[in-house]
Amino acid sequence: MKRNRKRLWAWLLVMVMTLSAVGCSGSSGNSDTTTAAKDTTTAPAATEKTADKTADTADTDSDTIKIGVILSFTGSAAYESEMLRQGYDFAVKYWNDQGGIEALGGKKIELLYADHADDVETGVTELERLLDEGCVMISGDYSSGSVTLAMKPICERRKIPFVVSQQSALEVYAEGNEWVFNPTNDASTNAQGLVGVIQMIAEMYGDEVHGVGFIAENSEWGQSQMASFTKYFEEAGIQIAYQEFYELGTTDFTTQVTKMKAAGVNYLIPVVSGLEEGVSLYRTVKEYELEVGFFCCGGVIVTDEFKEAVGEDANGIFSTDTWNPGFLEKKGEKALAIHQLYVDEHGYNMNENAGCAWNSVAVMVAALEAAGSVEGTNLQTALTEMDLKPDSPYMIMTQFDGMKFGFPDNNGNYGHNIYGLSTVSQLIDGSWKMVWPNEMLVDNPIIWPVE
Repeated sequence: MKRNRKRLWAWLLVMVMTLSAVGCSGSSGNSDTTTAAKDTTTAPAATEKTADKTADTADTDSDTIKIGVILSFTGSAAYESEMLRQGYDFAVKYWNDQGGIEALGGKKIELLYADHADDVETGVTELERLLDEGCVMISGDYSSGSVTLAMKPICERRKIPFVVSQQSALEVYAEGNEWVFNPTNDASTNAQGLVGVIQMIAEMYGDEVHGVGFIAENSEWGQSQMASFTKYFEEAGIQIAYQEFYELGTTDFTTQVTKMKAAGVNYLIPVVSGLEEGVSLYRTVKEYELEVGFFCCGGVIVTDEFKEAVGEDANGIFSTDTWNPGFLEKKGEKALAIHQLYVDEHGYNMNENAGCAWNSVAVMVAALEAAGSVEGTNLQTALTEMDLKPDSPYMIMTQFDGMKFGFPDNNGNYGHNIYGLSTVSQLIDGSWKMVWPNEMLVDNPIIWPVE
């Protein structure tokens, strides 16, 4: 009897242990799953090299190549972010339709979007999510610079290249930058673009432009633009008559406009991102009959909302552009045909946001083809060594003389395209027409003098 009891207890013990093991392994009861779960929980943190290799292996086995795009969909740049999304989607569809990435067996690109909402903490969290989901490169942004600066060290640590679409803050491209790449413009090129169009006007019409006034919002963007404008306008010998920052949210510019009039400002360069602020400044200038030409650096001034708010009075304004379809005619029929595909889909021209997104995608496609890999350091090497000529198929919709990232570039910035520049457009009959550089255009539609 005791022996039978012992056997019974032994049998019960075995059953309890068996049931416990099944319960710990999950509903499937698979022993491999149990081992994997245990390894994930107890293994020490992966080294950077191991983590990068693991991501590469996973994405090599994937059907698509994932690229993360992080923008400000619910922040201050919601409109611009949506235009950027249209450009990214259009460019990726185009390159996928061309056969995908040939060097990787024709794999197609898949975009994963995220919203940083102009918030640093949100941006960091969303970036980590995109990387954890297998993105091999990051693009996008469109913030004042603080979000990019917060995301930059994460890309460095995880060895993932960041190819921005639009980010002009020069702090991002300080010495030591190796993982952020800017194909287009920055605060330096915005200033050089406005100096360029002013010098072109002087040459074409004999009108020297002096008595320039700068008014900028007191933000990272405003401060970086003001510093660049001061430097490049002084170097060009253009007289600066007035400079002032205003606080974000200002809606009464009476004091500032009164000062401009007293200082003899003839040409005003506003750095404004808020619609209400931009409209208020413009209307105050008109109300006080300050006869000035407007030379802007993008921001709210180039949006349809601003144009609708101020009406026909906006005609004649100049602004830097990061992209404008005006150069496509000189590029040729293929470039015009690609742009027409976008027009057919959306009902309007690509704007500067969509064009910058195209540039970023083209650069990332070129890097993937050159690297023949999705491994971060290989992609970084491909970007660092990139030297695309104007006739490269990747430059078909790009206005620059080439694509080569300088370490440093001509202005001392690291990771910026040495050929990158800010073109300049003028609002003519309600449409933005590219007017500078003159050599990029078949016919220059510029109107001067501005009434």
